[in-house]
Amino acid sequence: MIRALARPAVRITQRRSASTSATPVVPLQNIETRWATLSAQEQSSVAKHLEQIQAGEWTKMTAEQKKAAYWVAFGPHGARTPLTGPGHSLKVAAGTTAVVGAAGALFLWIRSKGGEKPSTMTKEWQEASNEYARANKINPISGVASEDYKGTGFVSSSKN
Repeated sequence: MIRALARPAVRITQRRSASTSATPVVPLQNIETRWATLSAQEQSSVAKHLEQIQAGEWTKMTAEQKKAAYWVAFGPHGARTPLTGPGHSLKVAAGTTAVVGAAGALFLWIRSKGGEKPSTMTKEWQEASNEYARANKINPISGVASEDYKGTGFVSSSKN
């Protein structure tokens, strides 16, 4: 008895699902421009339709079908959507220039607020460091204390 009641309900739902699953095929003209506006179900039906067409002879495919098949397979959509848009390079260049400029301005501001040079940066101190290195034989192989040394030692070329 229960089976007899359940059978008509199953048939009705099968008819409804069969009528709703048979979606009409979307026209393939200008699929590149319309792809983004299609729903996921329509995109899927277009892809399946093109797969069925490609299963046959490719010489019988129209130019629109070939174009649509190429677009669905290799077009810039889904995972192949470009990450950058037009004008992105200009934004990156402007942002980089702004950050480098701000860093330079910060550097100059810090330098202007700094005090006098340390006493170890004077020429007299550096020459005294050379004499100390010679007297204590610091780095006797290739440094200031070595024989035939011709370098400036600890004296830097910076202005006093």
